[in-house]
Amino acid sequence: MIEIIDFSNAKNARGIFYGGDAGAKEAIEYENAIWMVKYPKTTRDLVNPQISYTTSPLSEYIGSMIFKMLGSPVHEVVLGTRKNKIVAACKDFTWVWINNESQHKPYELIHFHYLKNAFMSSDIENYSGTGSETSLDEVLATINGEETLTSLKGVKERFWDMFVIDAFIGNNDRNNGNWGVVLDQRTGEFSLAPVYDNGNAFFNKRSIAQIEKRLTNIEAMDEDAYKTPRCAYKYKGLDNESHSINPFDFLGNTKIPECLAALERFVSKICMDDVNKMINAIPEHYEVLSVMPNVQKTFYIKLMEIRLEKFMEIAG
Repeated sequence: MIEIIDFSNAKNARGIFYGGDAGAKEAIEYENAIWMVKYPKTTRDLVNPQISYTTSPLSEYIGSMIFKMLGSPVHEVVLGTRKNKIVAACKDFTWVWINNESQHKPYELIHFHYLKNAFMSSDIENYSGTGSETSLDEVLATINGEETLTSLKGVKERFWDMFVIDAFIGNNDRNNGNWGVVLDQRTGEFSLAPVYDNGNAFFNKRSIAQIEKRLTNIEAMDEDAYKTPRCAYKYKGLDNESHSINPFDFLGNTKIPECLAALERFVSKICMDDVNKMINAIPEHYEVLSVMPNVQKTFYIKLMEIRLEKFMEIAG
């Protein structure tokens, strides 16, 4: 079993704050590093919620571990407990510790959102957006034309690897603020940021009762696995309206070579035995807190098995 780390006595990192709408976050000091603690988001704003909190910390951990298994650079994530909640702690890759005494922030994370906004402004007569729009055509145009991105190796591969792996884990929130580049403020050099923010995966608002019901229904599992999922990216349809993309339909019809190459990489690298071992190493409970019940483990694994079968069918 993996260790669940007790962060109860970890010091808050003063002056460091995190944004985003996926739940409460705070910065702590732990083992001579800065870590972002991500709490499960309350579901009280949902209609007739059947659970009190999402399982987003669990999704963050499992999603990040799968990226790591597949060879993608990814932020370091551990499961822990703080304030009587199961949390995900993500090591902040923009900070370093100097002589084990004080923190220093030599790196700046620049979200793709800002790169796209700057690039699209070059056609200001026809563009009135903010950089947050996830039109796939605009996103790919930015990747292929924005100077910072074209100067780096592996940007297209990273984008399409994320597209495929996000489909595998059911992450529908890889928006323009959830990937990007890192600027080394000491040298002025840019590099691709490690993959981060994987918490909106695996239907993290599902209750155990809902999971149990869907596990016994083959059609419902197929719907959850590949028929109904949508990703963050959109295309303009014949009705001139934007539509969210079903990644499995997209993979089955696209001719984009970089996308098809990412699918081939995924199919050649994925090992479900390793995925199963990683998930089954998560304890069911930590003291009085529920971490991951066995039925939830079964649900996650079954979803990924169905998706892998679909990927292999598409890849031929």
